[in-house]
Amino acid sequence: MDQDRRTSLSELGKILGLEVTGDGTRVIRKVTAPEEGRSDTLCVIWDTKSMARVGCDVPVLGKPEFLKDGRPGLLAPDPRGTLPSLLRFFAPPPSAARGVHPSAAVSREAEISEGAWIGPFCVVEPGAVVEAGARLLANVYVGPGVRVGAGTVAEPHVVLMDGTQVGKNCLLHAGCALGCDGFGFLPSEAGIVKIPQIGNVIVGDDVEIGACTAIDRGTIGDTVIGSGTKIDNHVQIGHNARVGRHCIVCAMTGVGGSAVVEDGVTVSAQVGVGDHVRVGKGAILGGRAGVTHDVPEGAVVSGFPARPHSEALRSQVLATRLPELYERIKGLEAAAGITERRRSSAQKNEREK
Repeated sequence: MDQDRRTSLSELGKILGLEVTGDGTRVIRKVTAPEEGRSDTLCVIWDTKSMARVGCDVPVLGKPEFLKDGRPGLLAPDPRGTLPSLLRFFAPPPSAARGVHPSAAVSREAEISEGAWIGPFCVVEPGAVVEAGARLLANVYVGPGVRVGAGTVAEPHVVLMDGTQVGKNCLLHAGCALGCDGFGFLPSEAGIVKIPQIGNVIVGDDVEIGACTAIDRGTIGDTVIGSGTKIDNHVQIGHNARVGRHCIVCAMTGVGGSAVVEDGVTVSAQVGVGDHVRVGKGAILGGRAGVTHDVPEGAVVSGFPARPHSEALRSQVLATRLPELYERIKGLEAAAGITERRRSSAQKNEREK
């Protein structure tokens, strides 16, 4: 994305509420990474390592120690905290298109509010509601009885199956699928019998759902995603799972059926949360954790099976010493005159007891 929204350093300081250093008339055209900085760009810096990659004439947004000797820039006590506002200023404005594209297939029994946009090749089925300011960009499927909240954006190839309810100001990234059948089957003598899935998916307000993520409808009752939660790409959330408010769920995570993830939980990448497990409020699940049992409120866990993070780290350290310990044991056995034959015989006798 080519960002180019010209402004002076002084004007940008006023917008962000930051003090200006150096030449305030310097024109800023875009925000760049440190190694790509130029005299007409602004780099956001929060560590010494990044500062070393910035040219002497490049304007910087950073802490006071990074802006010395008259370097142009903006003084920011919290550069990371300022970054979202800065990028919003330089981001391109959304398209002003409104109405229904001629190639879209919209049922007469659907309700499309004023100010919404139904883009090329979208399909909106009977009984669906698309609220004011919602935007279906292209090739979006909105099934019967679906509600798309005001201001919500659905990127290309989003699928919202029957009855799915999406709140206000959500962002559904390309290719995510909400409301497909949960993985419910019953083995029987006649074969594997499919269990009908008659629940829905309910998504709160201000939720972001990543590309190619799948959230299954409930078997009985609903699968629920709380307001303010952010879900990464390639995440699977099973039927009847409940994810609380303001959670972070990172890529390639799987949340099993009927699991409960309470408010404010951070789920790192490639975590597996088992069926019917409850993760307490504010807990942190480390990368690749296998959560097979309930996690207490505020706990930090990792490893498989998931256990307190400090304990998991200690186990990992000890595992790296196994070759060394093995050699030490062999040496002790040799010194004690224990041969391989005697060891095998002792192990066999122990098993037979």
